[in-house]
Amino acid sequence: MVKANQARSAGAGARALYLGHRDKKRVSCTDEALVVHNDRAQTLRYPLARVARVVSSTVVDWTGDALSQCMRRGIGISWLDAKGQALGTCYPRVRQNQSLATALELWLESPVGMDQYTQWLRARRMNVLINWAKTQTNQAAPALWETLKREWVYGGRIYAHLPAALHGRLAAFVDSQLADHGAPPLLWGPETQPVNLDDGLCSLLWAEMNLGTGSLADQATQEADLAALFERWAARNGAALMLHLASLHRTALKAMYE
Repeated sequence: MVKANQARSAGAGARALYLGHRDKKRVSCTDEALVVHNDRAQTLRYPLARVARVVSSTVVDWTGDALSQCMRRGIGISWLDAKGQALGTCYPRVRQNQSLATALELWLESPVGMDQYTQWLRARRMNVLINWAKTQTNQAAPALWETLKREWVYGGRIYAHLPAALHGRLAAFVDSQLADHGAPPLLWGPETQPVNLDDGLCSLLWAEMNLGTGSLADQATQEADLAALFERWAARNGAALMLHLASLHRTALKAMYE
């Protein structure tokens, strides 16, 4: 491995660069870009700041400078054979730190990203249900557990007894935390399917709030009462959002480098 003198964290908008088998290519570089030449006498430039990782076919010839530049910038390169099987990966000495936004964008634009996100969301719903069950002094009745699992975990539906006005405060809380983490509320799948990240995270917290808050809060209608109720809940339970985000980031990173 080439020792990296400068590391970089790919910013939001960085993408995987795919260099396929359709025609032979040669990759050279400048200080700021990878330069790809193909058999059709075309020259394409890809700014290094916009490249998160590279997937290369075996018909691509790399110059030593281009390989070294990728290593310096923390850009890993994987090679696939003509059947699409992974042959190996060249890792930089200093690993790049993929931001949450970049990891999510790369993950969700992959062919399996949407299915994996759906599976992640279902697993987090189960996590919410398990954590709620642990707080119950008496073990939840089997019938209630199965109903909640069917409707909430698999159906994404939770019985909401709290005032609807609290949901708006929760949505604002989620949006502010996403902004603090540089993560967009809306992402897109490989066929431009919308992925409402804010709605998914908000649904997890809304379920936690409704499962864990007693019925005394149901009658709150005054602005001051609603604000106080939400702030008390957020002070005690707001860290749950950080756990969901950490899990999402970890899942996206694992999927990218499988």
